[in-house]
Amino acid sequence: MLFFHLSRALGRTCGQGDEVVVTELDHHANVAPWQALERERGVTVRMVRMIPETGQLDWHDLEAKITRRTKLVALGVASNALGTINDVRRAAELAHAAGALLFADAVHSAPHLLTDVRAWDCDFLACSAYKFYGPHIGVLFAKKALLQSMDFPKLLPAPDLAPERAETGTQNHEGMAGAAAAVDFLASLARGKTRRERLQAAFTELEERGRVLTNRLWEGLSRISGVKLYGPPPPECRTPTVAFTVRNVASREVARRLSELGVFVSHGDFYAATVVERLGLDSEGLVRAGCACYTTAEEVERLIEGLSAIARQG
Repeated sequence: MLFFHLSRALGRTCGQGDEVVVTELDHHANVAPWQALERERGVTVRMVRMIPETGQLDWHDLEAKITRRTKLVALGVASNALGTINDVRRAAELAHAAGALLFADAVHSAPHLLTDVRAWDCDFLACSAYKFYGPHIGVLFAKKALLQSMDFPKLLPAPDLAPERAETGTQNHEGMAGAAAAVDFLASLARGKTRRERLQAAFTELEERGRVLTNRLWEGLSRISGVKLYGPPPPECRTPTVAFTVRNVASREVARRLSELGVFVSHGDFYAATVVERLGLDSEGLVRAGCACYTTAEEVERLIEGLSAIARQG
């Protein structure tokens, strides 16, 4: 909902000739709201290619797609399907050089990377607390000057000052309390004098732990005949999310058989439908396994062993 709310507000200043740049690598929550502006405002949405062989963004195409007509570049920090991490700062520099704004979708990256809007210099950023062990509540960041100047759809009695002017009604106070508790939980995973220091230390440890588990998972799966891995391989920068398919076994069936071993994975397109289409996969899509803060090395080995048996049996 936040994505659509922001797109409607930005759309009030857009019209024929204006362009929004999105990417094939993105979750459709960061595509459909901008495509709606095509129908409602006559805006042109330009799609940046992903490279199917590597699961990475085609940066040459991104540079070519950003022009003086570009009003916004909408970019996922990381692919929820493939684990690819994008260089948000680089994209922001390209957008700003053309006079455009940069919106960062951090929904998938938030549990795995320390979100730093200052370092990335994004104009907007959104994520959801449920991805980092909190309740289902959305979070929207915007630079204050933009937040204060934008014409958000709102009720007349609502405050006209930032940030309240972006609210659509009574705030989700219980969700906010739960989100704060989730942040405190993450901070409790490491030591430091302040919560910020603890969070920085926690994410450093989580990134390293995720890297070790992902490296082992990638290595183990790459040795199994019939298993095809997608996305950038280690040591490329990526989240601990690994996508794969098994030859002659439907992704749905792979997920079902792994569940019988106590290994729970998901299958399909995960709303990253363009990714699955560009990879040439059918409606079964990918199988996706991820490492969270509670994932153990034993679980990774169980996944590797289970998938090896499934590949052999066909």
